[in-house]
Amino acid sequence: MLAHCELANIRPVEFSGKRLEVGGEPVAAKVSSEVAFAVSRSFMANRLHWRVELADKEEVAVAELAAVFVVDYEVLDGFEPDEQAAEAIANSTGFFAAYPYARELFQSQTARLQLNPLVLGLLLQGASQPRAVTAVTLPSAPLDE
Repeated sequence: MLAHCELANIRPVEFSGKRLEVGGEPVAAKVSSEVAFAVSRSFMANRLHWRVELADKEEVAVAELAAVFVVDYEVLDGFEPDEQAAEAIANSTGFFAAYPYARELFQSQTARLQLNPLVLGLLLQGASQPRAVTAVTLPSAPLDE
């Protein structure tokens, strides 16, 4: 089926981020995701929804972030995709195509919330969760030259 489709766009359609007024510095992250798809004679699209919950060492929620991306495909040569193939692409190629965009968004938005920037780790083939989630620890004072 991928031979009959071309990636047309990857776009964020929704984002929310909230730093809660309670809790300490985040030390744990829970990442979850959901995948959906739409298919017709001339287009196919994947909708990917990621959520990240950050908690401190006492497991008190510190921040919540969520993002939704849509991956659009152009269907070529009059090909008519079927739902089973479209679902398989949504859970593999579509997921992997959008993941770097989600990674960058969560890293930049955690920094904007004045948290250590979150780094979603490597996404291994067939996995729907990153292998690791870490935070970049920023120095509190400028480095001497």
